[in-house]
Amino acid sequence: MKRTRIAAALLATAALALPVAPATANPLDTLFGSASGSLDSGSAALGSSGGDKVTHYGKLGRPGAPNGIKSINVWVYTPNNTAAVVPNTYPKNSRLGVRWNSIIDAGPIVDGNECRMEVRLSGPKVPKQASLFKTQDCTAVKSYFFKGAGDFTIRVTDTISGASNSIAFSVQ
Repeated sequence: MKRTRIAAALLATAALALPVAPATANPLDTLFGSASGSLDSGSAALGSSGGDKVTHYGKLGRPGAPNGIKSINVWVYTPNNTAAVVPNTYPKNSRLGVRWNSIIDAGPIVDGNECRMEVRLSGPKVPKQASLFKTQDCTAVKSYFFKGAGDFTIRVTDTISGASNSIAFSVQ
């Protein structure tokens, strides 16, 4: 009888603990990696500098924009953990792209679908269908497969606020 009560108590405790664990996990850490770790080249870590002052990067959004986006932070995204040959230069036949997050004036990240993002890839021999990608996600990633060499730029623009930022890298 005593063992049954102990087992029941352990099961009840485990049942209570399981739903709490995923709720406390940070979904952005899963998608982008922890802000405390190293980031790829691009904007400063999550758009803020030390202290209470928020630093915004790129072209700033219009004051009073309906979605409140002030700036967009961008980084080179390497989904297969492709190492750079030299800083900002990656090997041919690599999957590379951009990851971005949108920041309001006070500094918090906007993780919703109230944006109208245009992701533009420019560089040598970019297929027309790959040159423009549209999404409503304010914080997301987009990757491409690069077969050929060249200098490439990916610009992320929120057409609602006018905020934009870009990254440049080379493939050889």
